[in-house]
Amino acid sequence: MRMVATESSAQRGNVKSELRVLARLMTGKPIFLGFNITNTCNLRCAFCSVPSLTNRDMTLPEIEHAANRIKELGIPVVGITGGEPFMRRDLSDIVGIFAQRDIQVTITSNGELLSRKRIEELARHSNILQFALSLDSLDRETYARIRGKDILPKVLEQFTQARDHGPSTVYKINVVLGPDNVDEVDDFVAFVEASKLYASFIPMNIAPGGLHRGKNYDGWGPAGRERVAGAFEHLRALKLAGAPLWDHRDFYRFAQDYVLGRAMPPCRAGQLFLDLRSDGKLAFCNETDHFIDLLETPKMSQKLLEEKRKEWFPVLDACRLDGACCYTCSYNITATAHSIPAYVWDYFQLRYLGA
Repeated sequence: MRMVATESSAQRGNVKSELRVLARLMTGKPIFLGFNITNTCNLRCAFCSVPSLTNRDMTLPEIEHAANRIKELGIPVVGITGGEPFMRRDLSDIVGIFAQRDIQVTITSNGELLSRKRIEELARHSNILQFALSLDSLDRETYARIRGKDILPKVLEQFTQARDHGPSTVYKINVVLGPDNVDEVDDFVAFVEASKLYASFIPMNIAPGGLHRGKNYDGWGPAGRERVAGAFEHLRALKLAGAPLWDHRDFYRFAQDYVLGRAMPPCRAGQLFLDLRSDGKLAFCNETDHFIDLLETPKMSQKLLEEKRKEWFPVLDACRLDGACCYTCSYNITATAHSIPAYVWDYFQLRYLGA
């Protein structure tokens, strides 16, 4: 299969940022911070409990303070998510705060609130590295069952509008893969190829405790786990064949192991990525409690971060042994750090050469 590169000069300009990411990967410093700017959401997905959290949302001045601390750590990319980030009317201002500090952002949305006006507000920013739509089925009935609302046609139409009138960046879909949609993998890949998009596939989180959980979701018996694991094996083969799949080839192996309940290697939480709560509290990942409140911290440093991580290592390792997660913000980054040459080749081929 072959994909024609469609990146604009603005997108190619992100190469500088991507080189910064690689340099930090090779030196073992954080490259990504996930930031739930709000826990409020307009949907009620069956596998997610984020909207039940009670953390307040930071004000813009407070976000500026937190962004200064993030800048001090040298983190080049912040992933803006929620809840639903478009529930905040000041989303564009938040993106601008990071732009002023030369920090790239990614945005993940469920797509229901992507009005033309709000998309055009974002289009003025040049620091949006990626814009992702959470899309768990192309079947209207399945989508409504998973996400709690029958809005699939609206979401697809508005995401197309966002791609056509929004920021000049990479557009992709994020698929949480579980028993309900495991048979749609080839349909999703055909969809992104036809639409000149990219795709990420993430296993539904089925470990004990935490925020994003499918542990009580029907279909996760031994046969269901085998089916989902087989889908990730198939995705890895598609990735190697040149399909427009965004994540590292070895992430799909981690996803297989996770679904089958096998031991996971250290995810390097706190070393390669961090998690910022909506109220300004900083954690090593979204599966652990916070270790510092950025709003009460006048200065952050790599030394302070490393000291805190040493203190928290027993907690982080216990989390790994429990098989807590297999997110792209954890094990995709880990896979990339483990095999940078494969990442560089796959990325260059996918975005600029085709396969």
